[in-house]
Amino acid sequence: MNLLLASALLFVQGAAVRNAAREVVKILETRFAREVAEEGVERLEARVASYLEKYGEDAATALKRVGPRVGGAALEKFGAPAAKFLAQFGDEGARLLAIEGESAARVAARFGQEGVELMAKHRGIAAPILEQFGDDGLRALRSLGPDSAITLRRLEEAIRTSGRQRDVLRVIEEYGDRACAFLWRNKGVIFGAAVLAAFLHDPEPYLSGAKELVAATVAPVAKAAAEKANWTVVIVATMVVGAVLIALKVASRTPTRR
Repeated sequence: MNLLLASALLFVQGAAVRNAAREVVKILETRFAREVAEEGVERLEARVASYLEKYGEDAATALKRVGPRVGGAALEKFGAPAAKFLAQFGDEGARLLAIEGESAARVAARFGQEGVELMAKHRGIAAPILEQFGDDGLRALRSLGPDSAITLRRLEEAIRTSGRQRDVLRVIEEYGDRACAFLWRNKGVIFGAAVLAAFLHDPEPYLSGAKELVAATVAPVAKAAAEKANWTVVIVATMVVGAVLIALKVASRTPTRR
């Protein structure tokens, strides 16, 4: 009895899915007539039914928004994340999936509409930054134009390994393109621990040109050298050198005997 009931339920569910697929294809015929005609209604209905069984209403919405060709390819490749992504973002989502792949779906799931907008603004750049730096990267990207976003991507490794990732990104968030350009111009020096600490403590004078990084570099080095110096040895050596110089001077004044 239970087996018969289960079989009947599956039949009803299957019929419901087939009917839903048929309704989706009817809508697709009005929007994507050429694509439907190329594949054939019956074949497309079977394919749509399989998507609905796997991914539910998101798949139906996705197909209606981007069409059976693009939508079907994305669903085949990325599965459920693509169904949700395309259902929410339509053609823009399809373009981002084509460029970013699975990372686009991950970014959308984590950051929502703002993440997608940043990916659209900085194509091929935003997604890796957002995945690497998370919310800190999101706030930094808000402040940047396209060129600076590319610069930030190039600086990604240096920032990640600096030990001050969050602080660097906060400076970029606050000062935007100016900070990114400064970091790039001085990338060979600024990511040293002492120099970076001085910059992060008070970025404005460096960004405005009132202070130079050279001063910030020399001071810690000189301080470290002074702290490590053995001053007893230095004083004794100075005294010996002074005594030798005096002796040489006296000797030079003494007349030679004939």
